[in-house]
Amino acid sequence: MACTGSGVQIPSAPQTNMNLKYIKEIFLQTKELIGSQSVIALISLIQVSYVVNKLGVENFGVIALLIAIPNLVFRSIHANHSDVILLTLKKGKNIASESLFLNFILGLFSFTLSIFVFVNPINPLFSNNQLILIDVLPITIVLYLLSKIFQTFSETCKGILVFKNKMKSFSLLESSSIILRFAGMVIFLEINPTIQSYLFANIFYFLYTGFFSLFLIKKEYELNKFSYDEFKQFVLLIKRSFNRIRINQIISLIPQHFDIIFLSIVSDFGTVGIYQFAKRLVEPVNYVIYSFTPWIQNKLKNNPTDFNIQSFVKMILIPISFLIFSLYIFFGEFIILKIGSESFLKSYNPMIILCIGFIIYLLTFWIRQSLLLNNLIVFHSYGRLIYCSAFLVLSFFLANTFKETGIAASLTIAILIQKTFEYIVYRKKLKS
Repeated sequence: MACTGSGVQIPSAPQTNMNLKYIKEIFLQTKELIGSQSVIALISLIQVSYVVNKLGVENFGVIALLIAIPNLVFRSIHANHSDVILLTLKKGKNIASESLFLNFILGLFSFTLSIFVFVNPINPLFSNNQLILIDVLPITIVLYLLSKIFQTFSETCKGILVFKNKMKSFSLLESSSIILRFAGMVIFLEINPTIQSYLFANIFYFLYTGFFSLFLIKKEYELNKFSYDEFKQFVLLIKRSFNRIRINQIISLIPQHFDIIFLSIVSDFGTVGIYQFAKRLVEPVNYVIYSFTPWIQNKLKNNPTDFNIQSFVKMILIPISFLIFSLYIFFGEFIILKIGSESFLKSYNPMIILCIGFIIYLLTFWIRQSLLLNNLIVFHSYGRLIYCSAFLVLSFFLANTFKETGIAASLTIAILIQKTFEYIVYRKKLKS
């Protein structure tokens, strides 16, 4: 009764309506991306469940190690090339043909380097884990690596689609590729549940992604006639941004893939399988990031001053992060048993630790895009270097003692250190 007639009114309803309106507006603008990434996340979890139950813990660890080597090579040389294309298209250049040719060259170089790593007798992976004794035909590995060359075309395609705000086509490319990979996985593993069959399913996935990317480029963009002289000019034009993004990518990939390699050296395939299973279970957090990344890039490219990033973090990212973490905490063991089996229950602790790290990344992923589109990506590279250094030091001490839990803790702490540094840079360079 004491509040009656006080004249003080709390505008909770109008504020709530404004928040709901904002959330609805964001959803309408990103619904295609959210839809496709939700499908991808669901299929990926089903695929993990299917593969681990077909192949078991140890073979799942072997697969993680086998694909870590080419992933480290290909992604170091080519991942995030779409950023280079986006920055170049901002300058009003038509460079699709030249970019595709560069994709092919980089893919061929990655293929050659990967083959060298696999056949190199001094490779420590062979001596420590007898990787060379795994029953996979050499021709299968060669075909797997060759098919990854075609997948590199998707980077040019994604850069063009983001620039032209073709989010439906972007979503179709990603979701249809994952659906096809899962279908291939089911078909091949039902016929013959081996590591080799797993690789064959990925071969078809890579080929489809590459050829469908070429189709979308031709549909959504006017391909310019290729010229060697134009290609040389294109290389000179992208040299600065390409080098910065490559350095940035190489530094970041050491923790992303070295965790599997390092764990395989200090432990066995079973431990690698447990850790990889935990990592795959928290991958849906990445798909949330993938849902918003093209949209954020497009927003910051067009009107960065009109886009309120604080509102986006407060009303979209924080509630999503809280919901995700709650699901993993309360239903983590249930998820492990449903997707895997009791053999994977040891993955609960590394899963929770990794979830914390992934959520830190989710809350701050937009900082990289702001730095990229303001020609400050070099500071993200510095952050990645700090991240890499912290991970290597921490993993050296923690992984030997605590195995999969230690490597997960190393990754999460390193992410926290990196993102703290990047946020300080953002506040100083762009917020002021």
